[in-house]
Amino acid sequence: MRIKENFYPLIYLIFFILIITLIISCGKDNKTSQNTSEKKDDTTKKTSTTQTTGAGSSGKEIFYNKSSENNIACADCHSDGTNTNNPLTKYFSNIQGANKRTSTFLGKFKGEEVIRNAGGATFCWQEYMRMKTPLTDEQINSLNEYYASVATPDSPLEIKYETIALPVKDKAKLKEEQKVIMELKGDPTKGEQSFNNACGFCHGENSTVKKVPSVLEDFEGNVKSITFNARLGDAAMPFFKKNVLSDQDIADISSYILQKSGQ
Repeated sequence: MRIKENFYPLIYLIFFILIITLIISCGKDNKTSQNTSEKKDDTTKKTSTTQTTGAGSSGKEIFYNKSSENNIACADCHSDGTNTNNPLTKYFSNIQGANKRTSTFLGKFKGEEVIRNAGGATFCWQEYMRMKTPLTDEQINSLNEYYASVATPDSPLEIKYETIALPVKDKAKLKEEQKVIMELKGDPTKGEQSFNNACGFCHGENSTVKKVPSVLEDFEGNVKSITFNARLGDAAMPFFKKNVLSDQDIADISSYILQKSGQ
């Protein structure tokens, strides 16, 4: 009888331990299942986001990334509709809907060439950003998709402007413009503001652009050379369209630069 009396409490204890173990095990399984479900949901959300932004996001990254050669980005000069706080964007064409343009660079790229050159980005990439390797087909496609993603209902099919730099550099007309601008009286006070907006990003005292000369110290040029650079561009420096940088603006900028450099 003593053996039986001692046996039953032991059975009850073992049974109790088994029940507790089963409850704990079920709780862990439920928690693991819940965590797995949450991970799947999170992965689905990430996949969905990636599919939504995809190539458009890649194009945006290309548009905003700085050149390793001179620290210039497409977005420093061109607007996608969100970066108009950059002063230079008012001087150069925006990229909204640029993939649908009939021509860019005043006819340099026409028809299907616009798509193949990402609205002219292939030219800027090497000419102004000084990149040593050309844009790949994948990068060009990504840029075109980004242009389409930021297009507006009133995005122009063609942007017309007045310049003597395209389709070829007209040096005969340049001489005429140099003569006109040299006869204008420049205002250095107005010139400082115009310089900060149009030139300061590259040539200003606080510029972060690499491999550009300072024009505010020891400047050896004159009104003629400033006009040449502003109207025709030079190497990595772009030309400025006449309808956004007037002859008087150039005269004012010249007056400021020459005064600042002690001439």
